[in-house]
Amino acid sequence: MNYLKWLYFTLISIILFSTNAIAHGGSQMEPSYLYEIQDFTSAQSLEPRIFTIGGGLFGGYRNVSVFPVPFDNAVGSNDMGNAITIISFPKGKIDYDRYFRNAADDMSGGGEFVSQTAKDILGYGQVRRFLLFDFKKKLHREYRIVFPITQYIEKIALADSERKRFLFEIESQKRNAKEPFDSNNFLQLIDLSDDKHKVIKEVFKPAGTIWTTTKERVFLYHILEKKLQVFDMKLEVAHHPLEDALKQYKDKIDFSRIYVHPQFPFAILRGKKGAVYIGWEKKNIPVPHLLISGASQFVISPDGQWVVFKYERTGAAKTYLMPVSEKYPHYLGSPILLADTYFDEGKFAWTTNPTGFVGSRLDKIYHWDLENRDFPEKGKMSFHDYIVKNDLEKLTREKKQGLGNKH
Repeated sequence: MNYLKWLYFTLISIILFSTNAIAHGGSQMEPSYLYEIQDFTSAQSLEPRIFTIGGGLFGGYRNVSVFPVPFDNAVGSNDMGNAITIISFPKGKIDYDRYFRNAADDMSGGGEFVSQTAKDILGYGQVRRFLLFDFKKKLHREYRIVFPITQYIEKIALADSERKRFLFEIESQKRNAKEPFDSNNFLQLIDLSDDKHKVIKEVFKPAGTIWTTTKERVFLYHILEKKLQVFDMKLEVAHHPLEDALKQYKDKIDFSRIYVHPQFPFAILRGKKGAVYIGWEKKNIPVPHLLISGASQFVISPDGQWVVFKYERTGAAKTYLMPVSEKYPHYLGSPILLADTYFDEGKFAWTTNPTGFVGSRLDKIYHWDLENRDFPEKGKMSFHDYIVKNDLEKLTREKKQGLGNKH
C-alpha cells in the first residue's frame, strides 16, 4: 500500500472515530458496552502449550508465518527451508513435515494467505504471483496473476474449492499517480484449474471500500456511503440479511471492518467506538449493541464455536477468546484470556479436527487445543459446551445480558 493510500485511509479513520456512537436506538448517548474493562481484568485464562523452535527444532527459525492447511490438527508455514512445512500437534507435542521443497523460487517471506481451507489444496499470493499446491496429486503451479509492474495482489479468498476458483483483489496503480487512490482496484474471480489462470468475472472495487467473505457470500462495503453490496461466490448480485440490518441502522453506526459469523445470524462491526454487535433474527434485539471498546482483529473458528480477538484498552495488546453459542442472548460468551501478547497478521491460524488456535511470535509457537481439554465435572460434555454451561450460570448469577432478571 503506497503512502497516499495509507494517508487516505488514515483520514477516513479520523472522520469515523471523531463522531459519537449511537447504540440501542434514539439519540446520542454515553457508550454502554456489553463487555466492560472489568470483564477482561477478571477473565479466566486458558494456558497454551508453548514450543521453542529456536535452538534445533525446525532449524532455529524465528517469526515464522503460519496459515490454515488441509490437514488435521495442523497449520502450515512457508518460512522454513523454501518449502511448505506442515506443523502438527500430535498428543500435545509438536511435529513437522516438509512438502514441495524448492518447488518454486523464494517461496518464503509470508504472503497473502487464504483464510479458508480447501480439500487437498493450498495457495498463497506474493505481490504479483500466486502459488498453488495440490497435496493429493503432488503437483504445484505458479501463476503470474498480474503482469504489469504496477499491479499487485492485495487480498485472496476461496470461492469454489472443487473448481479451484479464488477471489483476488488486484490493485492496478496508474502510471505517474499524483492523487490519493490514483489507482483502480478490482475483485476478480479467477479459475486456477488449468496451467493458465482464467478471469471468470471482474467487479470494480471503488476507493474507500472493504470486502470480506463467508462460504456463500461476498460483502463489499462503501465506508463513507454506508452502502453494502452483496454477491454470491460467482460475483453475481445476491442478498444477505445483514444488508437489510445495515440499511435500517446506517445512521446509528459507523464501522470500517465486518466479521460475519458463518452460521449464526450476527456480525461484529469494528468501528469508531470499538466493536458493535448486530443481529438480524433473534427477538428482543431490535438495534445494534456496543460490544467491546478497544477490541479489533476478530477471527472466527472454522466450526463457528469460538472467536479470538485483540484487546488493548487496558494497556499492551492481549489475545482473548470468546465461546459462541445460540444459548447466549447475543451468541457471545464471556472473554477468556489466551495470551498477554498478540500475534501479527499472518502469524496465527486455526486448526481443525480438533479445533485449535496457533500463534507464532519470535522463536515460539503457541498452541491452544479447544477440544481435548479436561476439567472437573466436565463428564462427557465437550469442552465448548462445558465452558458455555458454566459461563451461562455465571452470567445469570451476575444478572448480565438480561439473564437472571425476573420478567
